[in-house]
Amino acid sequence: MKRSETTSLDPGGSGPTTVPHPAQRSGPAAQAAGSALRVLIVEDSENDALLLEIELQRGGYEPLCERVQTRNDMEAALARQSWDLIIADYVMPHFNGLEALALVKSHGLDIPFIIVSGHITDNTAVAAMKAGAHDYVMKDNLARLGPAVERELREADSRRARRAVDQKLRVEEVFRQAIENSIPAGITVVDLDGRQTYVNPAFCAMVDWKQEELIGARPPFVYWPREQIELITQKLETLITSNSQTSALELRYCRRTGERIDVLVQVTPLKDAFGNISGWVSSNSDISERKQAEARLAAEHAITRQLAKAQSLEQAAPGIAEALLHSLEVDAAAIWVLGAHDDTLQLAAISCRESSPEMRAFTEASHQLSFKPGAGLAGRVWEQGAPIWVSPLESDLGLAHPDLAMAAGLRTAMGFPVQSDSHFFGVVQFFARRLLDQDQSILNMMTAIGSEIAQFTQRRRAEAELRRAHDELEVRVQRRTAELKTTNNKLQAAISERKRLENELLEITEKERRRIALDLHDDLGQKLSGVAMMTKGLEIKLTKVKADTAKDAGRIHALIQEAMTHASDLAHDLATLDLKQKTITEALDHLAVHARELFGISCDFKFRGEVPALEASVVMQLYKIAQEALTNAIKHGKATRVDIVLGVENQSLLLTVQNNGVPFPDMHGRSSGMGLRIMSYRANLIGGEVDIKANGSDGSLVTCRVPLDSRK
Repeated sequence: MKRSETTSLDPGGSGPTTVPHPAQRSGPAAQAAGSALRVLIVEDSENDALLLEIELQRGGYEPLCERVQTRNDMEAALARQSWDLIIADYVMPHFNGLEALALVKSHGLDIPFIIVSGHITDNTAVAAMKAGAHDYVMKDNLARLGPAVERELREADSRRARRAVDQKLRVEEVFRQAIENSIPAGITVVDLDGRQTYVNPAFCAMVDWKQEELIGARPPFVYWPREQIELITQKLETLITSNSQTSALELRYCRRTGERIDVLVQVTPLKDAFGNISGWVSSNSDISERKQAEARLAAEHAITRQLAKAQSLEQAAPGIAEALLHSLEVDAAAIWVLGAHDDTLQLAAISCRESSPEMRAFTEASHQLSFKPGAGLAGRVWEQGAPIWVSPLESDLGLAHPDLAMAAGLRTAMGFPVQSDSHFFGVVQFFARRLLDQDQSILNMMTAIGSEIAQFTQRRRAEAELRRAHDELEVRVQRRTAELKTTNNKLQAAISERKRLENELLEITEKERRRIALDLHDDLGQKLSGVAMMTKGLEIKLTKVKADTAKDAGRIHALIQEAMTHASDLAHDLATLDLKQKTITEALDHLAVHARELFGISCDFKFRGEVPALEASVVMQLYKIAQEALTNAIKHGKATRVDIVLGVENQSLLLTVQNNGVPFPDMHGRSSGMGLRIMSYRANLIGGEVDIKANGSDGSLVTCRVPLDSRK
């Protein structure tokens, strides 16, 4: 019987039922649960195929069988669907079991393949098994078919499971390798004996050692610097004994070239299935750039602090050299500055990482050197105004003492100018025992530092020049001040002498006025009085004789009387009032009373506020000013009313004399008289000033203002 259906219909009519994968079954028990077994039978006898199906059912399976008997039919069946089991007759007219087996292998299928035949020898069976058949059953012993199918299905499930596990492992391995190869961190693994069992390519690239050179190695590893082996060992032992899950520490590794790198190491213990530590895995990250940046930033800050507290580049040079020495990890640093005449470079400071005899000899020789432009490395930097980097040093022995540099093991030399714009101040020089390729970050750093040092030097020089100019100016100011003080003293002496002479002149004038007044009163007055008496007697005599000339004698007597009165008035005006015992208010009040009595005019004196006590000289000058203003108003202005007012206004003593006569001439005009000028002169003597102006169209106003603080 030939069966070509491989699917069964769902009793509910919902469509074909999906046949589960054999890996989901477990022998006949799974068949009892209702799962189908897809069987491809390669057989030319329909009856034999039916017997095989019946035998499978006896074995507890629910087979869905399809029979093919030619190669083309089998090709179509394999292409149409997947199969759980293939049973093939060994000998057929147009096709056989070995050809069917080869066809299955050519499709790369792993399907249990059982040969069933009635004519097969042991050699033939062995050949079939070697060709890839999983088992063979004789047609006269089909009872073995059930157990054989069960075993092979189980084996097929196992093979599929192993393939799935292998595939998963391969995927995980590829994924792990992709992760390890993609991350920049270097990965290392060591066992409990410290033997290195794994390193990833990133770690090999980091330390520049090959994987085969690192696997199997024991501490100390080749990438541990010799000078830090003890330190690294101590740190790792402390970390391992701490029993922490993940610990980090910073170490220094050594590349194959000898270059040192800073590494952040994170160590994590590896544990087996029982939780026991079986080794340690380390993640290593190159932090050299970060450490260098931190060191260079710290150096720039240290240099800034050195410059802030220094007064000159020579004073700051030792601290700068020390800071740069450690930040750049070089072996020697020197700073050269311009000499006193700016024609040579002199050594300001030199610092070395270690003090070996060879390095000491190199340092001592440097102290004896000076460079002209173009001489030595420092002189060439000066001449070119640009950095010079020499590595290896043997390729350019432009040093002043190359033999000592070679003896000290120096392999690299660098020189950087200290300059700002067109101003050059010195050279910063470094030496290293390692071969260092030109590093742009170092060039940028030293360009910035050189510019900062140059600006500092330029600023300090400007400050020194400013201090020197200030000191010179101070000396000149002091000298000039002394000269001005001497001149001022002389001027004050001259002013005092002038005032003394002016006061003496006024006193002499007053004395002369009094003398003239006395002469007028005592001498001229008496003589006029005598002449008046004589003319009066003459008039009487002539009247008695009734002479015609008696009237003439009377007129002469009247004229003489007028002359006597005028002389008396002049004498009174010229006579000075004794003001030694009077205040200014009493003196001015007396002046007003005298004017009323003498001239018969209206004259009043008023004062406002409290007039402070004044010196006698001030009282005298104010009185004379008021007297002169009053006299001018009466004689020249023909005034009939004069008001004198004294008061305090805006910290000044204010005297006003107002009249209703003819306006006085302007003080600054050409017509101003001697009296007006004398009033101004008297005011200047006591620190005041006089102002004379017309009081509208009727009269004049004389104002004298004397600051009270000038009376102290």
